[in-house]
Amino acid sequence: MTRVRRSARWIAVVPGALLLCMVAAPAAAQEQPPATTAAPTDIANEYRVTGYPNYPLTEKLSGFGYVGYVSKPDAAYNSIYLGTGTFHRPHKNIQLWLGLIGVWTAQEVKSNLLELRPFGGVKFMGGNSKKWRYYNWTRYELRFTETRDTGDWDLVHRVRNQSRIDFPLTSLAKAWTPRTFYAWTDVEPIWRSDTGQLDPLRWRTGVGYIASPRLLVEFQYYAQYTQPSGGGLKYTDNIFRLNFKVMTKRGLLPQKALRSLLDGSIDD
Repeated sequence: MTRVRRSARWIAVVPGALLLCMVAAPAAAQEQPPATTAAPTDIANEYRVTGYPNYPLTEKLSGFGYVGYVSKPDAAYNSIYLGTGTFHRPHKNIQLWLGLIGVWTAQEVKSNLLELRPFGGVKFMGGNSKKWRYYNWTRYELRFTETRDTGDWDLVHRVRNQSRIDFPLTSLAKAWTPRTFYAWTDVEPIWRSDTGQLDPLRWRTGVGYIASPRLLVEFQYYAQYTQPSGGGLKYTDNIFRLNFKVMTKRGLLPQKALRSLLDGSIDD
């Protein structure tokens, strides 16, 4: 059991460290513009609000829901997300995930889109003596997208790998308790089959508040790198997101409810 536990931790930490270096290196190499220079006009802003209900079914099996709204004025579209799924915990540091997310996108100058996105993956988790939490989550997803004006369907395969570190913004004694704050950072490269390239690459950071053992409120910022012309990754998007993670099952002990919310997080 000790070997399994140590292996899960190393699997979580090593990819995260390598991927953070991948993002930090090009960022450090770029020359900073003078203070008087205007911000680039080709950086688009996107805004998201997400609700994430969680419902433990057994000691090792939990169900989840996913409800979200996305607005991207610079690209003239709005999207609604609706999804559900489950994750199983064969070991306290390992989760196996299955889910389906549906997306409706209304566009001002193009056809509306309907997307069905089934996915599956494995998440390796761990922690340390400072009560820092970390995980590495690899998932494979299919994106079936219908162009509503024509009825044509496209299929894209994607492989995503998210490495994340969460740390409390309070004393060790109060870490991960109600009415305290925490923060995190993560990096997620996403490979897609239609181009055979990484697109997008996302770096996230944010702050969360444990309002109660049944409610987490989080604010996230993403820097997104895409390949708009196939000429390599470029910083193209800012994404601002507000998350509400809610425990919907009654009768759970507060600490168990809180851990289920913290361990069962999902980003999309």
